[in-house]
Amino acid sequence: MTLEPPAPTPVLIAGAGPTGLILALTLLKNGVPVRIIEKSPTYRIGQRGAGIMPRTLEVYNYLGVLPDIVKAALPAPASRIYKLPGGTEVAKEFHGLPPQEPTPAVPFPNVALLGQESLEQILRLHLEKHGCHVEMGTELIGLEQHAENVIARIARSQDGVQIVETVICHWLAGTDGARSVVRQQLGLSFLGETRGSDQSMVVADVHMKSSLDPKYIHQWGQMSASFILIRPTEGDNDVWSLLLKGHGWDHAKIVADRDELIKFVRETTDRDDLEIGDVRWISEYKPNIRMVDKFGEGRVFVAGDAAHVHSPAGGQGMNSCVQDAFNLGWKLALAEKGLAVPSLLTTYTEERLPVIADMLQVTTSMLDKMLAAKTLDNSVWDRSGSLLQLAVHYRWSPLIVDERPGAGEDIAPKLPVTSYGTLQGILRAGDRAPNATSLRKVSGPDTIESVTSLFNVFAPWLHTVLFFSTNGSSGLEHSLKTVQRYPTDRVRTVLVLPSGSQFSASSAAELNLVLSDQDGHAYEGYGIEGSAPTTAIIRPDGVVGAIVYGSEGIIRYFERIFNVIEAH
Repeated sequence: MTLEPPAPTPVLIAGAGPTGLILALTLLKNGVPVRIIEKSPTYRIGQRGAGIMPRTLEVYNYLGVLPDIVKAALPAPASRIYKLPGGTEVAKEFHGLPPQEPTPAVPFPNVALLGQESLEQILRLHLEKHGCHVEMGTELIGLEQHAENVIARIARSQDGVQIVETVICHWLAGTDGARSVVRQQLGLSFLGETRGSDQSMVVADVHMKSSLDPKYIHQWGQMSASFILIRPTEGDNDVWSLLLKGHGWDHAKIVADRDELIKFVRETTDRDDLEIGDVRWISEYKPNIRMVDKFGEGRVFVAGDAAHVHSPAGGQGMNSCVQDAFNLGWKLALAEKGLAVPSLLTTYTEERLPVIADMLQVTTSMLDKMLAAKTLDNSVWDRSGSLLQLAVHYRWSPLIVDERPGAGEDIAPKLPVTSYGTLQGILRAGDRAPNATSLRKVSGPDTIESVTSLFNVFAPWLHTVLFFSTNGSSGLEHSLKTVQRYPTDRVRTVLVLPSGSQFSASSAAELNLVLSDQDGHAYEGYGIEGSAPTTAIIRPDGVVGAIVYGSEGIIRYFERIFNVIEAH
């Protein structure tokens, strides 16, 4: 049965894993309707990519889902390595992610653990608040691109009959996993390597009765021989997540035969007190390290596993997928609303491709070290520093405008040496926008609390223009009039005053918000020095788009974003 196409859909998203759900939520927050389909007829189960890095927690904060995530998640636990034979005496205890205290710039510094099954459930509930529901058991079977739209064919089964529907959409996003139909339809290269079976592993979620302390991750053996890691999970206390690798073992047999799994666990741990019950989910993983040559073509894009697959070492996979979606979402929203310059969507590839290439190098290097590691070597489990993703940047992006002295001197003309790093040095355009706390509202809407933070001011549908001026309103008027030329529902103007600075109420009328930096966190975090007025423009994805010193710099930045100028 074939259905006639209804009215055009603004955005069709194929694939309802974390990437597709985050893209859908970002677009809905931007006022763009979406349809999101999922090939599987049932929701996924299993932990899969459970580690949520601080940068991703910030995305969840932007999208309003963070409280639900924190409520459901576990803090990243310390690890225990056990002596063999015996398997019960702790040989070493360490923390691959030592807990950090929040700072004014980094309010969510610690990794959280939340299984993908729980994460997706939370994200679906938030989509439903916007009237959007995942269409399960529905798959993309073909697409055609045209100048003004994409014609997609989707299919679902109903009462044993396949129903094929034609969907006319303005844009199509493939978030449909490593075997992406969208990527194949576009003919994108998927370059890389597939490792041999000698490097395969087994991952599983099992019900298990044991005396293991659920506040720790537990390890036995070494990956160069036989190894097992047992990790607690959120929710049901008797469900544990397993990662195992057995030299000389048949991993496919372990996956297919519960008795073989039990045998492996007992022999590798040298313990008989680990009673494995039902296996909730189990799979063999073979390292597949690949990425596309570009993240889209015309009106069709790929993101997440559809664009890159790699080692789970380092916990970068799901987090990088979320960053893909958040980067694409705000750009796609402006294009759908007719506000974007034609080149804006090409920067999705230009920004994400180098980041993912660097990420593949990082995670592949970590995988190789893990596979070669000897027992008791806990250095291969260090997940701190650059892996937190707080310093992932786009300084080389064609969108970025940075008028600070020395900007661009520390990176190659087109591509960075690496997009990964650690937070250090002065803030540059292209970097993650830091938070700042203890900001007192001088004037502004009732939706902003009397004492707030920058993260409560930023939003995934707004460019936030931060005016820093040690001289009150000096030099502000011309820059403010320049900003007001651009779509007012997509730009928020904020004056950040040093504590104790005076500012007239009449001058505040043209600004959306005036804040007093009570403890100096904003001025310190954004590197504001001297008396020259400085403007920092924060993109909807929490990236510093520009750091400039006047209206000319503001124009240079916004002419790379918007194709309209409003009359005033």
